[in-house]
Amino acid sequence: MDTNEIMANEEVIETTEELVKAGSGKGFKVAAGIGIAVLAGVLAWQYVAKPVIAKIKAQKEQREMIAPAFEAAECYEAESEDDSE
Repeated sequence: MDTNEIMANEEVIETTEELVKAGSGKGFKVAAGIGIAVLAGVLAWQYVAKPVIAKIKAQKEQREMIAPAFEAAECYEAESEDDSE
């Protein structure tokens, strides 16, 4: 009876070791996948989204600066037409 108990314990130990190896390998893959996803997100933000947002803001500011100049020019033209009549 002692030999059966010893064999059962060795089998349990071997099975447990295999489960630990398989579980740690899967965990490493998940951690690596998350790391790669975070890295890709940071690079996408830095090289794609951030420049696009800056470009849109610059265009908007340029339109806001140009619009009052056109309005002032139109007012000046309207006043000069009134004076000439």
